[in-house]
Amino acid sequence: MSTLLNSRRRVVVVTLGLLLLLDLGRSIYARVGYSQPFENWQPDPAVHAELTWPPGADVPPDTPTGTRVFAQRCAVCHGPDGRGNGPAAPSLIPRPRDFTRGQFKYKSTPVGQPPSDADLIRTISTGLRASAMPYWQDILSAEEIREVAAHVKRLSTVFAGPPPTPLTIPPRVAPDAASIERGHTLFTKHGCIACHGPEGRGGVKLADAKGQPVISRDLTAPWTFRGGREPEQIWLRITTGLAPSPMPSFAENTTPAERWDLVNYVLSLSRIAPWEPGGQFGGPGRQADPVKRGDYLVHAQMCGLCHTQATRGGIYRDEFFLAGGQRVDVWPHGVLVSRNLTSDPETGLGRWTPEQIVEAIRNGTTPDRHLNVFDMPWHFLHALRDDDAQAIAGYLKTLTPVRNAIPPPLRYGLLETVIGKLTRPLPAALPETITFLDGNFGQSTSEPIHRHLPQEILIIAQWLVLGLGTVLFLLSVSRERRRPRRPTGWILLILGVAGLGIVAFLIRIIYEMPATAFIPPEVIAKPVLATVHEPDPTTFRGQEHAAMVMRGKYLFTIASCAMCHQGNGEGARKTSWAPAGTRWSRNISSHPTHGIGAWSDAAVARAIRSGVSANGRALHWQGMIWDHASNWDEEDVRALIAYLRTLPPVDRKVPDPQPPSAEDCEKATVWVGENDLPGCR
Repeated sequence: MSTLLNSRRRVVVVTLGLLLLLDLGRSIYARVGYSQPFENWQPDPAVHAELTWPPGADVPPDTPTGTRVFAQRCAVCHGPDGRGNGPAAPSLIPRPRDFTRGQFKYKSTPVGQPPSDADLIRTISTGLRASAMPYWQDILSAEEIREVAAHVKRLSTVFAGPPPTPLTIPPRVAPDAASIERGHTLFTKHGCIACHGPEGRGGVKLADAKGQPVISRDLTAPWTFRGGREPEQIWLRITTGLAPSPMPSFAENTTPAERWDLVNYVLSLSRIAPWEPGGQFGGPGRQADPVKRGDYLVHAQMCGLCHTQATRGGIYRDEFFLAGGQRVDVWPHGVLVSRNLTSDPETGLGRWTPEQIVEAIRNGTTPDRHLNVFDMPWHFLHALRDDDAQAIAGYLKTLTPVRNAIPPPLRYGLLETVIGKLTRPLPAALPETITFLDGNFGQSTSEPIHRHLPQEILIIAQWLVLGLGTVLFLLSVSRERRRPRRPTGWILLILGVAGLGIVAFLIRIIYEMPATAFIPPEVIAKPVLATVHEPDPTTFRGQEHAAMVMRGKYLFTIASCAMCHQGNGEGARKTSWAPAGTRWSRNISSHPTHGIGAWSDAAVARAIRSGVSANGRALHWQGMIWDHASNWDEEDVRALIAYLRTLPPVDRKVPDPQPPSAEDCEKATVWVGENDLPGCR
């Protein structure tokens, strides 16, 4: 010690050496501290089944047509054995049909009888309107559709009996005022208002035969009727019921004529669609109940993509919905674990106020830290309207509490972080890649969580070394030399201390960027939001079209479409992941060849809701988040498409997706910048 005290140079060298050694320890621990998840959940295949990608890639060439096409086109939702247990199923509301139960909603046959071949072929061909069940008539041949229908019949014993007999639909009762009034009376008498409400607006969350959520239909929006809005189809729904949903059959307690009265009443409730003259938005995204609106917005957006743990194959753990635990690596910013958003008071948001939740969502500020935009894309969510942000916060406060303690972020050493950020464009210090790991890196048990303690110990040790080094620096000279003797000495001391303070302050700013408290959120969010295409008002075809386009722009921004496809829709964001291969976000501008300019609106809607490209290619649900987007209401899907039609054409060909190969990344890796090379390079 005496030798050390005899030289300030030795004090400085030893202090800096220890600081660098501890800093290196921090960088090393950031890489190994959360190397393994606390748990790797693996579901029962009967509930959630894994699939190879692309679907059907493992099907032998001599497989019968119906079985092969089902594996390629249907299993991702309905599961390989038809139980409704496909890997994309957990996010869909309602869940895909379990064919083994033999219950079908949209059929022309009496209660207790299976659907006819024509019913199955019709559903496969034309799909179910405004739902995740797509139409296949432009992709599959008539023979393939018949073979798929035959395969579906083989999955359940209900088809073993004699062929069903379709119902004979009687002539419609005239939809006059008397019939509508009788229908209103029947609507009340038979308890329809319990699910659909006195005004027919529906929106009540119910449970199907398997206990999964199903939302009662908004009868004022016939464009959302899955089986069709034609009067005959509505009469069939009332007659046959919609098993396995809670919607019963009214065949036994009403006459055919009374069911026509009910049809006439239901159709009398129809409001004007927002895309038609005089129409206004009235779907779940605009409902007055903030919790229901928040429920809708959360399930339709990509919140679950990061805040719900998933298996190696990308199956979400639905009972841990929004309980966090996914590890995200963002060099040089750190290693983060997605937050528990459930209402658990100890490990979730149970003790947060709605205002604190809104502040985190829109401005990236939480009670304990500032959120990095590469972990939580709050710079896009900054565009959320106040009422929608409050609705989301209100819904999150109602989520069933799930205990899942989330460890704090691990940061690389100060030196590595600062040098790393200085080599990236400031102030954002854009990372080259962001990686996501499967498994739960949170801790669902009640045991104390200690994984982050080594990092804290290293940081405390650095402060102690710095403090001790400062003291030794002052003591390393005689008492009379510790103070300046002349005014110039004091000036130099003050300037030196001030200079060190400024340098330390600048280093601290760089270390925290872009999650800094002193930069207003608007400053960070504004340039990002400015990249989102602004439609030309002169192209609007009336106020209804203007409202549709601007609603679409809003959704394009807050639903993170702009984050993956870029603000002008050119796409080309690369992802590489061993289970899914290499893929690039699509060019969704209006370019007729490289974009979606030549796609029909129906084809665009199918890609958004069902993950089926216009050419029939299957889109992975964790690439294009169609499993979440399937929950967008028809009004919002049409609004989004109306906005996409305004995107100027971008002449950029995006590489074709590549199937999984040995060159793909083991971790799901997203490139922030441009990269056209397949695989993990």
